[in-house]
Amino acid sequence: MDKTFEELSMYICNIPLVIKMCDNTTLTGKEAVVKGGSKWRRDDKQTHGLSTVHLLNLSGRVNEEILWLELDEKVLEEHFLKI
Repeated sequence: MDKTFEELSMYICNIPLVIKMCDNTTLTGKEAVVKGGSKWRRDDKQTHGLSTVHLLNLSGRVNEEILWLELDEKVLEEHFLKI
């Protein structure tokens, strides 16, 4: 039986990050903080065309303000640790 497993890249925010909010691909003018300790999963199959790295929030909270992030590799390395 041949099973193909997809490797998941998980991250934890170790240095809080202020981001500009957007609604899909349009900036809203609001800012929010990616909280230290929040957990994220990288999803290279999904993108909104804003940057190179797409992360999905893993908190599972219904009222979560930030559901996904797009950022570049440099910001990923500066603010997140791979777990």
